Amino acid sequence: MNKEKKLLIERTIFTFFIMTAFAIIIITEKKEEILSPKIQKNFTEYIENNYKEIKNETELEDIKMKGKTFQAKVVSKENKNHFFYLFYSNHTTKDTFQKDYVEGNSLLTHIQSKLKQEIKQKTNIEYDVEINTSLNQFTNIVREKIIKEDNLIQLKIFTLNKEIEISNWGAKEITQEISSLLEKNKKNNITPKNINIIINNKQDITQSIKIENLTENFINNNEKEQIINDIINDNNSLLLKQNKITYQYLN
Repeated sequence: MNKEKKLLIERTIFTFFIMTAFAIIIITEKKEEILSPKIQKNFTEYIENNYKEIKNETELEDIKMKGKTFQAKVVSKENKNHFFYLFYSNHTTKDTFQKDYVEGNSLLTHIQSKLKQEIKQKTNIEYDVEINTSLNQFTNIVREKIIKEDNLIQLKIFTLNKEIEISNWGAKEITQEISSLLEKNKKNNITPKNINIIINNKQDITQSIKIENLTENFINNNEKEQIINDIINDNNSLLLKQNKITYQYLN
């Protein structure tokens, strides 16, 4: 083989590899665009076959590709924060329907954050907000209100958690601090299911008590100071049991 012919073959092979490389890059970049219609059809059929009951109340949002997996949101027409995900990879479709749509994880997480902001605006007090019941465990009426996010701050579906410091460790001051928080909530029409408060002794960091299941009823309870006295003296009395209040020492 002469030198010119050899050089021509080498150039041809080099050009082939360059064109192949460019083709692979273009196909990779356009893969999402090329396959999206096919994946959308797959997702649509998947919903039709598996979740026909929610087909008319939801919309399939734009499909995105992450790595080798196609992903799409299926969003409630009533509330954009009530959704679940579809995933397609290796010819298999999976979803988060039970966790995110039925149990409402995505929606309840959003509502917790929203309630936290609303309560802070109304009271100037920052709480941690928890909704410990999944969406499907509420009654139909309450579930509808939650999905519509209809005045939830007055609906007893959430727990408030707060940590406070007490300068003078005694039943009277602790009772006053707790009552003050509950009264401020009541004044602003904030009605949690209950409130859990961690009381820290400012003068002694080894003294911390978590008091749980406090409700608005505590404000008008004639024995509220005795309840707190029993707690700080570690006396799990009949009075606490009657009021369904529990406590635990944290140090």
